[in-house]
Amino acid sequence: MHDYAVFGHNRATIGRWLGVASIVVTGAVSGLISWVNELTGFQAVTGVAITTGVVYFGLHWLFNKFAWKIPLFKIPDLSGVWKVTGTTLTEGGEVRFSWDAEIDIEQTWERIVICLKTKDSASESYTATLSKASGSQAGWRLSYSYSNHPNIEQTHELSYHKGYCELYIDKDLTSGTGAYFNSNGRRTFGKMGLARNAQ
Repeated sequence: MHDYAVFGHNRATIGRWLGVASIVVTGAVSGLISWVNELTGFQAVTGVAITTGVVYFGLHWLFNKFAWKIPLFKIPDLSGVWKVTGTTLTEGGEVRFSWDAEIDIEQTWERIVICLKTKDSASESYTATLSKASGSQAGWRLSYSYSNHPNIEQTHELSYHKGYCELYIDKDLTSGTGAYFNSNGRRTFGKMGLARNAQ
């Protein structure tokens, strides 16, 4: 997985709020430990030390894995497998050939990876950005650069190459469309239709 940018979302602000929350939680836990010690006289409890750093680490882990999916933060969860119907086009916009694939997206708050697999090759993202499309009913735009490796039995026909893809995901996060182009090694471009597999 690699880092990705979410336009309109400030991770530094979330980090500051996690810092404030860790101070509050640390103080509350320390107060609870002192209260239990006074109530029970059980001295072993006083040996427990909860540091702000440990609490921050725990809160950050929870946010990165789970809490970012809360609708309040307005970050779409694109994780899962998407069925792809692709079409490679000619310079004149006519169909050269069609192909099928799957896109497997793994995503946390801070990191993401987009893996596309066809019967002949596989590609993996190395940069990505995510942004809200314009309009109240609009969905999301996921743009990423990728490297593609042909299957071993296809290396005599297909070459390693890099490319760029832009996906438009609908507001309900169930379907989408896309466009891509490849650079040196396979100068092709085309369009895609996406449908999210049931989770």
